[in-house]
Amino acid sequence: MAAAARTRRVGQAQSALGDHDAPVPATPDTVPAGCYWWTDPDGDLCLMPGCMARVQDPGAECTCDKLGARLARAEEKLRERQVAEKYARTWWDALTEAVRAHPAANTILADAHRRAGR
Repeated sequence: MAAAARTRRVGQAQSALGDHDAPVPATPDTVPAGCYWWTDPDGDLCLMPGCMARVQDPGAECTCDKLGARLARAEEKLRERQVAEKYARTWWDALTEAVRAHPAANTILADAHRRAGR
């Protein structure tokens, strides 16, 4: 194993699971999703990179948590937009039914088409 994989840059903290100084015990059923240090059966300290930064340089700062946070924000934004879309669809359906049930529905629809430029 390369010396770079066995050492960590001074003052650099790893934010993902398993630290160089405190590797996590791992079995096939408990492998963390991000970068982590582990000890193989021969007692050698090994890095299992989970991000490209660590693949290229084992001593680099782990970006797994940053990528995970970005993914979480994107998923939250997607959920918010899905909720907003559902609300808008419900409102549109209710408004459409209200206009169709109105005695002057044809006049209202013709006015809406005129305002929309159709």
